Amino acid sequence: MPLREGRSDEAISANIKTEIAAGKPQKQAVAIALSKAGKKQKKADGGVVKAFSPIARPQRFSGIY
Repeated sequence: MPLREGRSDEAISANIKTEIAAGKPQKQAVAIALSKAGKKQKKADGGVVKAFSPIARPQRFSGIY
Protein backbone atom coordinates (compact mmCIF):
# COMPACT_ATOMS: atom_id res chain seq x y z
CA MET A 1 0.00 0.00 0.00
CA PRO A 2 1.50 3.40 -0.92
CA LEU A 3 2.24 5.95 1.75
CA ARG A 4 0.11 9.07 2.13
CA GLU A 5 1.42 12.46 1.04
CA GLY A 6 1.41 15.37 3.48
CA ARG A 7 3.06 16.82 6.53
CA SER A 8 0.13 16.57 8.96
CA ASP A 9 0.22 14.43 12.08
CA GLU A 10 -2.62 12.32 10.67
CA ALA A 11 -0.67 11.52 7.50
CA ILE A 12 2.47 10.66 9.47
CA SER A 13 0.50 8.47 11.86
CA ALA A 14 -1.19 6.63 9.00
CA ASN A 15 2.18 6.06 7.31
CA ILE A 16 3.67 4.67 10.53
CA LYS A 17 0.75 2.25 10.88
CA THR A 18 1.16 1.21 7.24
CA GLU A 19 4.86 0.49 7.66
CA ILE A 20 4.36 -1.44 10.91
CA ALA A 21 1.65 -3.52 9.21
CA ALA A 22 4.18 -4.24 6.45
CA GLY A 23 6.49 -5.77 9.06
CA LYS A 24 8.96 -2.94 9.67
CA PRO A 25 10.29 -2.28 13.21
CA GLN A 26 8.72 0.73 14.93
CA LYS A 27 11.82 2.94 14.81
CA GLN A 28 12.29 2.27 11.11
CA ALA A 29 8.60 2.92 10.42
CA VAL A 30 8.80 6.28 12.20
CA ALA A 31 11.94 7.23 10.25
CA ILE A 32 10.32 6.33 6.94
CA ALA A 33 7.12 8.24 7.74
CA LEU A 34 8.97 11.36 8.86
CA SER A 35 11.23 11.19 5.83
CA LYS A 36 8.20 10.96 3.54
CA ALA A 37 6.75 14.05 5.26
CA GLY A 38 10.02 15.95 4.95
CA LYS A 39 10.47 16.31 8.70
CA LYS A 40 13.39 15.42 10.97
CA GLN A 41 13.26 13.39 14.13
CA LYS A 42 13.77 15.20 17.41
CA LYS A 43 16.90 14.18 19.27
CA ALA A 44 16.61 12.96 22.83
CA ASP A 45 18.66 14.61 25.56
CA GLY A 46 21.99 13.04 26.35
CA GLY A 47 23.27 12.79 22.78
CA VAL A 48 26.67 13.71 21.47
CA VAL A 49 27.55 17.37 21.83
CA LYS A 50 28.93 18.67 18.55
CA ALA A 51 29.58 22.28 19.47
CA PHE A 52 31.79 22.85 22.49
CA SER A 53 32.52 26.15 24.12
CA PRO A 54 35.99 27.60 23.37
CA ILE A 55 37.01 26.85 26.95
CA ALA A 56 36.25 23.14 26.61
CA ARG A 57 38.19 22.68 23.38
CA PRO A 58 41.49 20.86 23.72
CA GLN A 59 44.46 23.18 23.71
CA ARG A 60 47.44 22.68 21.44
CA PHE A 61 50.63 21.97 23.36
CA SER A 62 53.53 24.06 22.09
CA GLY A 63 56.09 23.51 24.85
CA ILE A 64 58.84 20.99 25.56
CA TYR A 65 57.94 17.54 26.84
